[in-house]
Amino acid sequence: MYAISKSILVVGLSCLTLLFNKEISATLSDNSKVIYNMSEDKKLNGPFAITREDKVLLRGSYKDDRRSGNWYCFNPDGSVYMRYNYDQKKLVVLDTARVARAIVEFPGIKEESANGSIPVPVCSIDQYVSLLGSEFRRLILAENKNAEGVVPVELIANIDKNGKATYTGNYDAEGVTMTKRLKPDVKLFNIEWLPATMSGKPVEAVFKVNMSVDLSSDDVGRQRFRWTNY
Repeated sequence: MYAISKSILVVGLSCLTLLFNKEISATLSDNSKVIYNMSEDKKLNGPFAITREDKVLLRGSYKDDRRSGNWYCFNPDGSVYMRYNYDQKKLVVLDTARVARAIVEFPGIKEESANGSIPVPVCSIDQYVSLLGSEFRRLILAENKNAEGVVPVELIANIDKNGKATYTGNYDAEGVTMTKRLKPDVKLFNIEWLPATMSGKPVEAVFKVNMSVDLSSDDVGRQRFRWTNY
């Protein structure tokens, strides 16, 4: 009887907490929509999701400003790309065929001696490309608002041992390789990384994706960002 009463109390308190949360929605740089819940003390609490055109790209939950439980990332067809459990710090599901299209390098480590795991962003590759591609597009159009066409870009993420990443985009400008430092807005959604490991220890790694960015101004039916194999 005591156990049942305790369970009811816990559920009741959880429901009460949700009542005091405020659901907020905003638009990310790639025009996807983020929906999150914030408590009275301005902490993230409760469900969190990112959607585009009624399709869920990512969903999870927060507890006292920290990600908790299972977080799901989805491919464009709705299949699960990744499931990561923050409580157990465990990668449960990963679409290895899709992530294998990325190029991963380990500075200072010989491939033949490698025995570990690659770095993985906690979002689908398609969402990753879309978010970073929108930042690249913004920078190019800020320099030249009349720029147009499709630009091939090598998107490079340098991830340190703690999973902190810095981003650059390399592209060709009339035969000259140019580099843009990419700083995506992290206020609404921060791309978290599971760092690479070697022999059970976290190591630095480089994660590369070849993508293309459409600079055209026509928004009708246009997919602006694609990740490709070159």
